Formats: sequence, structure tokens, C-alpha cells
Amino acid sequence: MTNPEKRRLIDRIKTIEERLLLVVNPMSKKGSESASNIRSMVRREGMFLEETSTDHPQDMGQTVQFWSKRFGGSRGIMVFGGDGALNQVVNNVMLSRSNKNVVVVPLPAGTANDFCRAIGLDSVETALEAMIDFNIHTVDLLKVDISGVRNQVKYCTNILGLGLDGDLARRSQKYKRFGVPGYWYASLKRAVVVIIRGIDMYRVKLKAGDLEYDGRLVGVFFSNIAQYGRTFKVAPGASPDDGKIHVVLAKPMSGIRALIAALMMQVGMHTRMPGVESVACDEVDVELLDDLYAQEDGEVIFYPRGTHIHLTLERQALNVLSPNSSASPAPVE
Repeated sequence: MTNPEKRRLIDRIKTIEERLLLVVNPMSKKGSESASNIRSMVRREGMFLEETSTDHPQDMGQTVQFWSKRFGGSRGIMVFGGDGALNQVVNNVMLSRSNKNVVVVPLPAGTANDFCRAIGLDSVETALEAMIDFNIHTVDLLKVDISGVRNQVKYCTNILGLGLDGDLARRSQKYKRFGVPGYWYASLKRAVVVIIRGIDMYRVKLKAGDLEYDGRLVGVFFSNIAQYGRTFKVAPGASPDDGKIHVVLAKPMSGIRALIAALMMQVGMHTRMPGVESVACDEVDVELLDDLYAQEDGEVIFYPRGTHIHLTLERQALNVLSPNSSASPAPVE
């Protein structure tokens, strides 16, 4: 940013009641460097600055609660990280019920940055420039009610994937430091095994709008965005403010057919394949009849057999910064 732009950014931050919360993912080199620059600018101006880190989720929760109680959740929370970091912040904000006043400022410094891309923030510089104008965009969130072996309520900004997607996300954890190439490497390794030995199946009962399914499947996505993992157009036409949960379900198929479906997902044509169904709906009920892994905004979760998942959409739940508050970014075609 140029010096005049930095001055305008500081002036804008000062209008946000001179209070700013920084949340940093320390695993993100880009995020840590960007946060350091903002920290220096803000402190030189003598503004109130609170900081926390995503490597200590409990500390972050306590910081957000402190923020909410002391300032009524007032205004800016800047998140330097990726989708996982944003997920932690959003959950803490929503569960502390400070979401009505707070504005989350996501700065894309992670691996895929799917949510930022969905609202038109494709770089840290773009996010900082957008902060000068401070356009507020209200988005929907997936609300996930878990019951059964354990009870829990949580939120997703992007996507919840059950079955194959969760398994691939789990296998890619050891290559996470390599970013998207690491995910692809883990996926290609698994693809070889799948072609030779066949693909794993998971038994579920599912009701999503007019779609009802009881039996084995390869996997299922519940999405609030169009594009996932930078390249997969999992729910073409979806946007974070369209008021719908977009469901894509893959029924039993061979390993080769599953690989073809993944390739077709690159161009958003996978829903035309036999064995793949999709629907947009208001709520979803899922009962897991097998143990499986899930991927929630990039984070891997294990769910045992007997878990019940109830998905709803909390409309206009969260204020976020975006380049344009008057319209959603163009959906992925």
C-alpha cells in the first residue's frame, strides 16, 4: 500500500470507535507478516488494540467474550489466516452472540481462502483497500446441530463435507504445510488405491428438502459457497447470501467413476452424472450409520456411528467486509 493509502486505512480504523481486534493464525507466514504491519500502524496512532491467536482456541474464545462484554461486540475483528482461522472466529462470535454489532474483516492468508474468494476478497491487499471504504456485506451461515454421542452447536461459513471429502482432508493433514499441492498429492495417492481396491462407502439416512436417501454413499457436500478448494465448483450458482443450503450427494460408484466425477467438478458439471444428485433447500437431517470423517471449512472432524446432524441456514447472520455491499460477487458458472 502507498503511504496515502495507509493514512486512509488508519483514518478508517479510527472511525471504528478506535477499537480493533486482531486474530492471527501463526502458521500463516503471510498472515503473520501482514498482521505485524497493521499492528505497528495502529499502535503508532495510540489506538486500542487487542490480539489473540488461533493456535490457542480457548484463549481466542476468552478474548472474543472479553471483547463482546467490554465493547458490546463493537466493530472490527481482523482475521489474518485462511478458512480454518475464520471458522474459529465466526464460531466464537456467533456463540457469544456478539454477531449483531461486530464486523469480521477476513484477510486471505491461508491455503484456499474459499470464503474470501466468494465475497470478492482475493488478496490481503484487496481486503485492506476494501477496509478503507468499509462496505458491510451480511452473509448466511450454516448452523450445525450435533446430537447423539455428543451434543454441540457450531457454524460453517463455507462447506460441510461428509465421507470421501472428510477422508481426503484427513489424509492431507500431514502435507498441510504444502498448501493446495499437498491436498492434491494426498488425493492422487488415494485415487490410485481407490482405482485398484475400490472406493469406501458410508451408510447414512438423509433428508434434504425433496431429496431423501437411505443407504450407502461415497460422500455428500452441504455448501454455502460455489467454489471449494480453489478449483472445485461444488455448487455452481451458490453464494453466501442466497438463503439456501446447497446439497450434492454422490451415490455408490466405482473408483474410476468417482475420479471422473471429481474431474467434472472442476467445471461444475458433476451433477449431470448418473449417481450424483443435488438440491437447494432450507434444512437437512442426517443420521450416520457408520463412523466417518467430516471436513468443516477445511477442519477435519471425526463423527461416530449414531451421530445426528441437523443443518439449517441462519440467514443474514454475520457482517463481513466486502468490496461491494450492494451486490453479491458474481456466482461461479
